[in-house]
Parts: sequence; C-alpha cells; structure tokens
Amino acid sequence: MILKKLISIVIGIFLYLTISNFFHYLYGGRWDISLGILYLYSDLQYTIGFVLIFLFYGENLFCKILFLFFSIILLSLYIYNWLIIYELPYERFLYIGLGLFVYIIELLYLKNYANE
Repeated sequence: MILKKLISIVIGIFLYLTISNFFHYLYGGRWDISLGILYLYSDLQYTIGFVLIFLFYGENLFCKILFLFFSIILLSLYIYNWLIIYELPYERFLYIGLGLFVYIIELLYLKNYANE
C-alpha cells in the first residue's frame, strides 16, 4: 500500500505541476517578479500540502482524523490564497479548480485501491 500510495502522490503532483505550468504559459500575460513569486508560492504550497495530506491517508481512526484535519486546513489556505488575488480574475478559478480536481482524483484513486 505504501509504494502504491507514494507512486500515486508523485503522479498527482506531476499532473498538477504540468497543467499548472501550462496555465502559467498560456495565461501568464505580463512577466514580472511578483507574478512569478505568486506562481512559485502557490505551486510549492499545493505540492507540500498534497504530500502531507495523502501521506496521512490510511485505515485507522488516527490517520483519518489527521487526513481530514490537514485536508481542511491546507485546501482552505490554498483556496484563500487564490481568492484574495484581484489582478487575475479568471485565472484564479482555473487554479482553484485544478487543485481541487487533482485532489478529488487522488482521493478517489486511493479509496478504490483501499477497497480492493
């Protein structure tokens, strides 16, 4: 289970970073340092949060509580950090949707794998 979980986490992070990089290139618009720092911060925050959340995904009650706690806190922080940016009115919803989509796909994959 541990190896399958690590492989799925790495694939999820790879998908998020690849699609996110495509969004950066496609919708980046102007290239300045503050926008680059925003993208880097958002990607690093999501990657670290994604790893922390799904490393605690497990069978026993303690792991479920930690998984739920980290999911609520880190996803709320990720969504909040994109919602407060008013300079990117359309792009921020793409990133929020992408982050939630990759999270849901990973969660469904691990639930299906645990049921097998």
